[in-house]
Amino acid sequence: MKNSIQLLIDRIIAGSEHLTLGINDEKGLEVGFMRPLTTDHLDQPELIQKLTDWRNQNMGNFLTHFLATPERTRNWMKNVLFKTPGQMLLMIYVNDQVVGHFGFKDLAKDDVLLDNAMRGDRLGHPKLMVFAGMALVEWLFRETGVQRIHAYVMADNVASIMMNKQIGFNGWSRHPLISVVKDNETQWKIGAEGTDSPDARYCFNLVLDRNSQ
Repeated sequence: MKNSIQLLIDRIIAGSEHLTLGINDEKGLEVGFMRPLTTDHLDQPELIQKLTDWRNQNMGNFLTHFLATPERTRNWMKNVLFKTPGQMLLMIYVNDQVVGHFGFKDLAKDDVLLDNAMRGDRLGHPKLMVFAGMALVEWLFRETGVQRIHAYVMADNVASIMMNKQIGFNGWSRHPLISVVKDNETQWKIGAEGTDSPDARYCFNLVLDRNSQ
């Protein structure tokens, strides 16, 4: 039997329950909001095109490198994002205009991975992604039983490093990245902490504990 949080995620994705997370600045003023991708978005080609364009423009920040297409993005939404338990992707809006997204996956009893943070449009507050991350972290700690939230950040992605520091992540254990080429795609596998990367590329594993909030 599915647990209550997975049932909630299923209802949200199916559109039978709605979720809106306000994004507030340091003074508590709302600077945007987040709403999850749902099955209704499969019939919104303009949004799918935005997701595709943003993915291609920021390919270097992903562990898998390939040329995205609208068809491939839609298939990923339908067959991976919406069918894999324990994950959700929330779109970020400013003045009803979608400008980016932030998500999570691998939701388990005690932990979850914060994932897929991207600002596709510079509209809005300069620290919009920091505030969006804080809002998502707050929701996860409030609505689930997880004790810690993890994230992976490329060691050469300075903007993402600064964002996650401001969200409150710590730990910062360094892991090597090892490239594997398959079917004209490059996949970066995460190696053991403290070992060397044959490709001279690394990432950080971050952690945020419930007790630190």
